[in-house]
Amino acid sequence: MFCEIIFYEFIFYEFIFYEIIVCEIIFYEVIFYDIIFYDIFYEIILCEVIFYMIMFYEVLFYMIIFYEVIFYKVIFYKVIFYKVIFCEIIFCEIIFCEIIFCEIIFYTIIFYEIIFCEIIFCEIIFYEVMFYEVIFYEVIFYEIIFCEIIFYEVIFYEIIFYEIIFNEVIFYEVIFCETIFYEVIFYEVIFYEVIFYEVIFYKVILYEVIFYKVIFCEIIFCEIIFYTVIFYEIIFCEIIFYEVIFCEIIFYEVIFYEVIFCEIIFYEVIFCEIIFYEVIFYEIIFYEVIFYEVIFYDIIFYDIIFCEIIFYEIIFFEVIFFEVMFYEIMFYEVIFCEVVFYEVIFYEVIFCEVIFCEIIFYDVIFCEVIFYKIIFYEVIF
Repeated sequence: MFCEIIFYEFIFYEFIFYEIIVCEIIFYEVIFYDIIFYDIFYEIILCEVIFYMIMFYEVLFYMIIFYEVIFYKVIFYKVIFYKVIFCEIIFCEIIFCEIIFCEIIFYTIIFYEIIFCEIIFCEIIFYEVMFYEVIFYEVIFYEIIFCEIIFYEVIFYEIIFYEIIFNEVIFYEVIFCETIFYEVIFYEVIFYEVIFYEVIFYKVILYEVIFYKVIFCEIIFCEIIFYTVIFYEIIFCEIIFYEVIFCEIIFYEVIFYEVIFCEIIFYEVIFCEIIFYEVIFYEIIFYEVIFYEVIFYDIIFYDIIFCEIIFYEIIFFEVIFFEVMFYEIMFYEVIFCEVVFYEVIFYEVIFCEVIFCEIIFYDVIFCEVIFYKIIFYEVIF
């Protein structure tokens, strides 16, 4: 728990992040959590937008009510998080369940609850991690989700959506991105450019696949059409997969166990709790953590969210910073953002496009920031 913050316009090294939420979402006439709001204001009026115990960063809101959730017309790019909100992150259209990685290089780093996408890892152990568009060599992955889904007639509760249309839909702890769903139940599932109709998925990764009444159990498919099919422990190109996800990958004489690969080329390789090749990683653990375009070295992350966000129609409660540089400053529940704010209310803290060094954050939001030697607790980037 930290309540003091120091900003030093620097590159950060050795970070500790805990619980961060970031998202760029567009809301418009949506029903959330058994609540219908249209031209109704409850407790807070934000340019025809209602916020209830919610933090939004770089989001457009229009006549919407939120109850600890962000929904409706949310633009997410390759990112879905479980208990996490990410926006404007490069995830190559991926959904992650408790872990997300994105364009990050890690070396001798321990991550807990981390999400990475488009990352190169070497000598890393991943538990409940999702990777997409990543080159892995001698890597172990367990439970990964990727997807861009569109939702219709769905309800979301603690969910992240990217480029999705929602209309009377119910979701519970689900991440969908650029996908169309109709009367479908998802639980910790990742979908990518897939159409679902009356389908149930559980810990499954799909990439450019069409599903119709199909059941998947911790399996990865790429550019595949499924019709009432069940897959579990399948061999691909002389490969054995067990609770593994593969997407756009070439495998030859490879064995995978609880591993996820995407857009990777493998030749005579064995993967089962192994090391990475073509990566600058050494002894790194990732568990439910989010990184975005950040370079980390010897860093510990716990529930962190990074994102570039634009604010419009925003009101700040506590402190407002606009296009400001910070140096050796302490902030507690403050809002920072080199953004245009207009009639928006923020409770907690928001940071955007700021460089911080040796800073402690408690309930803070950061976006497009480089950190060096920083401790974060419940921060949003």
